[in-house]
Amino acid sequence: MPSSFRSRLPRQLLCLGTGLACALAAYAAPRIGDVTPASLTTTLLLAALLLSWLGWGLSRHYWRRREHLYRSQRSELRDLRAQYDALIEQSLVGIYILKEHTLIYANQRASEMLGYPAGALAGKSLVDLMPPGVAHEIGESVRRRHRDNITEQHYVLPLIHRNGHRLSVELHSRLTEFRGERVIVGVGLDISARLETERTLQLAATVFENSSEGILLTDADGTLITVNPAFTRITGYTEEQALGRRSRMFRTDHVGQATNMQMMQSLAEHGHWQGEMFDRHRDGRLYPVWLSLSAVYDEDRVSNYVGVFTDISRRKAAEDRLVFLASHDPLTRLLNRDALFRKLEDICLSGIEQSFAVLFIDLDRFKLINDSFGHATGDNLLRIVAARLSFVVGSNALLARQGGDEFTLLLEDTGQRTAVIDMANRLLDELSQPITLENQELHITASIGIALAPEHGKDAATLLRHADTALYRAKDAGKNTFAFFTHTLHGLSNQRLALENALRHALPRNQLTLAYQPQIDPHRQRLVGVEVLLRWHHPELGQVSPATFIPLAEETGLILPIGRWVLETACRQLAAWDTAGFSVGHVAVNLSAHQFNDPGLTHHLKAVLSDSGLAARRLELEVTESTLINNPTAAIALMTELKELGVRLSIDDFGTGYSSLAQLKRFPLDTLKIDRTFVSGIPADASDLAITEAIIAMAKKLSLSVVAEGVETADQRDFLARCGSELIQGYFYSPPLAAEALHSFSRMFDSDAPPVALT
Repeated sequence: MPSSFRSRLPRQLLCLGTGLACALAAYAAPRIGDVTPASLTTTLLLAALLLSWLGWGLSRHYWRRREHLYRSQRSELRDLRAQYDALIEQSLVGIYILKEHTLIYANQRASEMLGYPAGALAGKSLVDLMPPGVAHEIGESVRRRHRDNITEQHYVLPLIHRNGHRLSVELHSRLTEFRGERVIVGVGLDISARLETERTLQLAATVFENSSEGILLTDADGTLITVNPAFTRITGYTEEQALGRRSRMFRTDHVGQATNMQMMQSLAEHGHWQGEMFDRHRDGRLYPVWLSLSAVYDEDRVSNYVGVFTDISRRKAAEDRLVFLASHDPLTRLLNRDALFRKLEDICLSGIEQSFAVLFIDLDRFKLINDSFGHATGDNLLRIVAARLSFVVGSNALLARQGGDEFTLLLEDTGQRTAVIDMANRLLDELSQPITLENQELHITASIGIALAPEHGKDAATLLRHADTALYRAKDAGKNTFAFFTHTLHGLSNQRLALENALRHALPRNQLTLAYQPQIDPHRQRLVGVEVLLRWHHPELGQVSPATFIPLAEETGLILPIGRWVLETACRQLAAWDTAGFSVGHVAVNLSAHQFNDPGLTHHLKAVLSDSGLAARRLELEVTESTLINNPTAAIALMTELKELGVRLSIDDFGTGYSSLAQLKRFPLDTLKIDRTFVSGIPADASDLAITEAIIAMAKKLSLSVVAEGVETADQRDFLARCGSELIQGYFYSPPLAAEALHSFSRMFDSDAPPVALT
């Protein structure tokens, strides 16, 4: 049947029925009068049949159209359902339906978010997805929501991922009807990463606000956008004054213009720069900073700069102090012996023959003053003497402290001996003037030995030795005078010759003894160890100062047999104390440069430890900075051998030499001893406080133990203990003691005694 015909079927059926009805009427009309019951019945029957057929056709057509419409609507509904299913399943947020405490639906994103396969969440209880304590609380919340008909809720809920880690999920839900039942329909979003980012940002903000380092953020032109409180504290500018200003480090008129140019070049090439530069405080003063500056990029273009800086004024001051101490005496602030020797050597090696004089100046009877009034008074006296010598010398000569109460003067361009004599007389006259110290009037004198170049020597060592020889000639002449070196002296003065001869007999005649200075743990108030100190009692000369005979022993080579005897005696004594039930943790023994460089040192140590039975770890060997620094490579090799034996190694008098921190960390050390020159200034001298604290902090970074020597007051003890010094040694606790006296002294530190509180 043509489609055009089918589409007009109801109209055609209607027309057909009307036509048939008219035909029947026409057929029956001429015979109206002939109507019979049979004909009427036939006619009605035909009409009924026609009408039935017509009704059937119309009905069939209606239901067909309805079925077609139904099928079309079902197809549209299927398409729409598929679209909604795809929208829900592919949603970027989790969608769920919760009936009471059980999930009856969860989309794919919800399953993925919790680590489950698609559809696996349906039927799971809240208890399965939450931490125990939270599950109970949320269960109560769900019941309360149904009871109170709370339509909408928004909250963040902790959920447990399938692998066990916790998520933070933000939920938006609505209480509604679904299939005749009240359910909760909601969406969820995993915000764990966002919360972590927020926590990180909050932490960064806390660090930013509380950092001790100045932090700044600028735009691409260097205009300040953000600064932290440390910035305002360091620079002196308030935040309001700083923001909107162009940072000085980006300006060409900055005090460190050369550094700025290097900085900008590094930023352009590498995106980062760090280094030292100077900044100007708001009050106008310059101060050094350590700055780290980084560029921030946005699509390959610089959008900002982030800078972090620290005021290094104190560190630079401490560094300057250490540099100063490398060439200067910390007590008198004059040049030290090493610096003068280098200067003298430079002049001798210059190749230019010139006349100059070396004067050795030694105070007469200084030891008597030191012993009578104490080391503090002695130190003050040395400062006054240094000031007086500097006043006389002026800027025309180099003045140095040789050590102890000895000073050295280098006079250049001395064409005539009379100029040297005039200088010597002026020095003696100035030093003979009375000095008032602690309400006491002191009278001192000095002796001066003089060597002339090139007459008395052409190298530094010879000139210094000859000046020293002349000094002892002046003392032999009655002190408070000067003497020139003469070749008839042939080296040492009669007194030094006599002293050397006496020293050669000191060891075999049992004139040498050992004293032991306690090393105390200030935190536990315990005797931990001792340092061995050498003493010489001559039957005629009496007690000879170590400052006198030890340099002589080193110069003559006698230090080697004496040093071996010291090691043997100290180890035997420690073993004897152990046998007697009196335990001292360790013994520290000084090694001179000659001993340290002795090829037989390691072999001798092995023999000493074996003979005494002392554990190697209980023996600590102390060496000075200058000993190590003369030949660092050889020193490291020897120290490695000693460490393999098991002995401990200590650097003595740290800070008084000229070793660098970079060199120090190369040596296999266990202990660092802080020199008394730093300790003596505590707590009055701020520089000594800062340097001592820095040295202890540095030692801790290098895993070194710290021993502070020369401690004489409780304030010094407390400060050093607070800074982290493990051991204290000095007259505050005890002078050096004989072996038998140490046992009695140790009872003061009975193990039952409570620790001392350090204020």
